[in-house]
Amino acid sequence: MKKILLSLGVCNALVYGATNEELAKELELLKKEIKQIKSEQSSTNESILNELSALNYKDVQEYESFSAMGGAASKVYFSQDGLSIGGYGEYKYTKYNDFKNYSSDTANETRNKGEFNIVRFVPYIGYKFNDYIIMNTEIEFEDGGARSDNTKNYKYAIVEFSYLDFLLDPSFNIRVGHILTPMGLTNLNHEPTSFLTADRPAVETLIIPSTWHTNGVLAHGTIDNFEYYAGVVTSPDAGSFTEGTFIQQGRLGARQFTDDFSFVTRLSYDHSSGVNIGGSFLYGTSGIAEESKPGTTTGHTGDADVTITMAEIHASYKKNGFDIQTLASYGALGGDYDQLPNTGISNRVNGQYITLGYDIFNLFKLPGEFYLVGEIERLDMDASSKTQYVDNNRFFEYTGGIAYYPDPRVVIKSNYKMRDYGADAKLADENSFALSLGFIF
Repeated sequence: MKKILLSLGVCNALVYGATNEELAKELELLKKEIKQIKSEQSSTNESILNELSALNYKDVQEYESFSAMGGAASKVYFSQDGLSIGGYGEYKYTKYNDFKNYSSDTANETRNKGEFNIVRFVPYIGYKFNDYIIMNTEIEFEDGGARSDNTKNYKYAIVEFSYLDFLLDPSFNIRVGHILTPMGLTNLNHEPTSFLTADRPAVETLIIPSTWHTNGVLAHGTIDNFEYYAGVVTSPDAGSFTEGTFIQQGRLGARQFTDDFSFVTRLSYDHSSGVNIGGSFLYGTSGIAEESKPGTTTGHTGDADVTITMAEIHASYKKNGFDIQTLASYGALGGDYDQLPNTGISNRVNGQYITLGYDIFNLFKLPGEFYLVGEIERLDMDASSKTQYVDNNRFFEYTGGIAYYPDPRVVIKSNYKMRDYGADAKLADENSFALSLGFIF
């Protein structure tokens, strides 16, 4: 506006025969006004850039967890926008040394070749309808592909969870839909930046079958430093339980035909000193599913009523450069478990592990994190001595390696793992090297 008035003033002076001196004064004033406007605009631009830089820095450094889930999975809960996009991925190279536990020489030769794999690429899609209703969905592409048949290969695309969360109060909320079963450390938070080894712990793969997702309703919340889950979920299919993997193969997908349910609860306590301790418990019933959907047989028949009992306790410490996680788990089958189609299944399992990591960069105040990592696991997948070769299902695993975080969202891991079977096992001990890249966004 000032420029317009000054311009009019110049024109007016010209019209009425203003002197050269008057015109010069008017032009000089106009130059000063333009210079001031440019200075003010430059200052405004610099302020905007500083604000954007601060926002980007916060995005890099702060991935918060909501209800014990991973940082990327929790993104929608802290988003200022309606739509939230996140995710994670894992790329891995594995090389075995003289593996010989398959039934054919050809299969053993293939296993001993280097394996390159896009283990997982997982986008999260979240939407915040308002301040208290949130949709959160995880879509997993595993082993780089999709499965459209009914076979048991491990190459698939699947909805791993998709639910609505009704955030009524910090102490009481309701989650409904296809959900993660709240047990252990890894099942709720299985993003690759959350554990230090290239593979997830075997205890939380074979006993607690991470990732364990099913349909159900959960209440959850925080009260002071306590965080809890409690609710009802659909039970796994007992007809698919197998030797050496407990209930793992009985997990059901998002579409289920079942009348079997389990009660599950999880409680944890977070201390400001960096210590978190907790535990979880599940009890339910399961039968034999003869069809996975109307007209599609599972190949299993029978009328067994099986009970499932599972429990675990866990603890972690993350402070002063240390990252320590430990867990002990127990599982039992009761009722008519001896009538299951896969005979010889043990009705009791247990396992424990501890992962120790220390960030040596913390000593020298260097950027990033570089962990020296050691892990010991013990698994007894036949604690009741029911299987034909008991020691095939009893073993220790020892892992040593490194985990380097150049950015909180990116991790490079390298480790060597040894599996040591029981003395009377018919299986040979296994040794493998793994190099993996993981990220969240």
